Amino acid sequence: MKKRIYQNFLLSLSLVAFVVLSCDKRSEEEKWQAEIRYFISLQADDFSSYQSIDFQKIDLDFFASNKEIQRSLITLQDTTRTKLKYYATLAVQSELLVDELTKKLGNFPVDQVDEFLMENIRLDKALNTHFGALPTELLAAKAKEEEALSILNSQLSAFNLSIYNINLTNGNSVFYYHKFGLKNGEHSGIFELDKESLEVLSFKEI
Repeated sequence: MKKRIYQNFLLSLSLVAFVVLSCDKRSEEEKWQAEIRYFISLQADDFSSYQSIDFQKIDLDFFASNKEIQRSLITLQDTTRTKLKYYATLAVQSELLVDELTKKLGNFPVDQVDEFLMENIRLDKALNTHFGALPTELLAAKAKEEEALSILNSQLSAFNLSIYNINLTNGNSVFYYHKFGLKNGEHSGIFELDKESLEVLSFKEI
């Protein structure tokens, strides 16, 4: 008898949980924003004065209007074209490497910079081995590439991101910029949230 009552109790709990989850009609966007507000409520002493000013998801579209980032990506494409031109003169080449880099010359989103760097390391190694002392054009391309990477990293670090670890498309995290007001003034920050649990993983005030 007791066993049956216990089983019925567990079944009732499961049904309640199912109904609650089924009734949550909020969009993913609303859920993430609610989680961010909850996080702020735990950190702020004066949350009663909280006012939301701006929410923006940090994705590829978010960076599309950033001129510094877009110029730097174009520079990386140009310098890679120069290096591929010299790579084509080598007796031994990797068709796979050429194909992968060539694809990025036509479509190069910012969250593929880390992969792009790994492929360029292989390209640089082959060129350094072959030439020893690099031609002037290659040295100039290398200098432009380093400058572009420095600008990219500087721009991304402002949003708690890095060229060495960024995935805005298929990663496990989602990033939000949020500007809000409290009694002591306005605040802006970058929030990283887990896609599965929606939990805030990190926060950086900017």
